Amino acid sequence: MLSNFSSLDEEIENLNHEDLCEITHSTLRRLLAADPLLSDLPGDVTNEEVISQIAVLQGQSITVFVLRNLESPLAVVIPQQGTTVRDLKKAIQRNFDLKQQRLRSKTKVSWRYVWRTYHLQHDLVTMKDNNELVINYGVTNKSEIRFVKRLHKDDRYN
Repeated sequence: MLSNFSSLDEEIENLNHEDLCEITHSTLRRLLAADPLLSDLPGDVTNEEVISQIAVLQGQSITVFVLRNLESPLAVVIPQQGTTVRDLKKAIQRNFDLKQQRLRSKTKVSWRYVWRTYHLQHDLVTMKDNNELVINYGVTNKSEIRFVKRLHKDDRYN
């Protein structure tokens, strides 16, 4: 039996980095697929996504869906308590960037432009204050949030 372990150790030492990465990824995919609570996570899941999914299942976080014109909704996980509009915007950025990375898209989004041009809206209530808690806007689990164009005051007519 001891000889089996030594031969296994030798085999492991002979594997290169790419082989070890592939073995790790395939094992992780198999474990995620077998777990009923984590089976909807992608194979190249990040640590943050696992922690977020566990927090949702424990009732500590909520999932909101960001509706985008002509695009599929983006599911964003945020903590249930103490989340501000600014935190929600950062979570949207992280999720979108991760989705683009997984799709191997070269599209670069100027988030500064996005947040200067659009507000977030939930149930016809526009989230204008970045420091306000999202719960004060009525955001709950499975809420739908939209991008709406900012209306700028035109000083020429005042």
